[in-house]
Amino acid sequence: MIAVLSAALLALGLDIRCGLFSGPGRRLPVLMYHHFSDEPGPGTMVSSGRFREQMAALKDAGFQTVTLPQVRDHVLHGASLPEKPVLITMDDGYASNLTIAAPVLEELGFCATVFMIGCYEGEVLDYRSGNYIWEERFSYEQALPWVEKGVLDLQSHTFDMHRLIDEGIGLRDGMLREEGETDEEYAAAIREDLRQFRARREGRAPTEFMALSFPYGYWTHELDGLLGQEGIDFTFTTISCSNRLYIGQPDCLRVLGRFNVEENCTGAKLVRRLERALHGGA
Repeated sequence: MIAVLSAALLALGLDIRCGLFSGPGRRLPVLMYHHFSDEPGPGTMVSSGRFREQMAALKDAGFQTVTLPQVRDHVLHGASLPEKPVLITMDDGYASNLTIAAPVLEELGFCATVFMIGCYEGEVLDYRSGNYIWEERFSYEQALPWVEKGVLDLQSHTFDMHRLIDEGIGLRDGMLREEGETDEEYAAAIREDLRQFRARREGRAPTEFMALSFPYGYWTHELDGLLGQEGIDFTFTTISCSNRLYIGQPDCLRVLGRFNVEENCTGAKLVRRLERALHGGA
């Protein structure tokens, strides 16, 4: 069921975004990372050596990282961007983002945005199940030195909607509707999750809260509209494509695609992928 849902939503997203590859506008590739380790690991885990190789290759190729405020200022006010911009993102808020990734980013003059799961922030146990949370998650206080130096920005991967029905905890997949949920109930649930994330973040992160990464990449027009109404300027999917930025059109900051980066991606391969993205390739 999840595989079918994912495929359907991916197809929907690609259908909507295909028009962004034509016409004027700056291209912005976005990278998606998750967890890092000292040695190569499974799935989305990237080793420290490979990450350093990837980042060094980008720098040597002339790529410069950008922040969310930079991108927004470009779209809203026409502010300049680097010739070869790239936005680096990391999902889930793993402690390895601080211990492994952040030092490499600082050394190379790069920065990244981390999408944190609010209810896991600084926690060891999942409050719902009582089980240990997979891999350590950092707290706002642990990340603060990196935020103050401009290396990391901390945004939302929801407060407590990073769940699947198949897990047996919760009745919705990501931020999608629960079965039988009314429009009013659904809107209230989304607002409440944002309220809880803001409340936990307030006074503990010195950057503006402006962005959300959809859990599992699941999204709908209705959901994105609700987030926009609540002041979320950027939304991100897991759709593997580049993006177009149009000055004066803030809607181009929504439902942004990201290239997932894993261990098997060499630095040279990553550079080739982003060069294609900047010159019209997917």
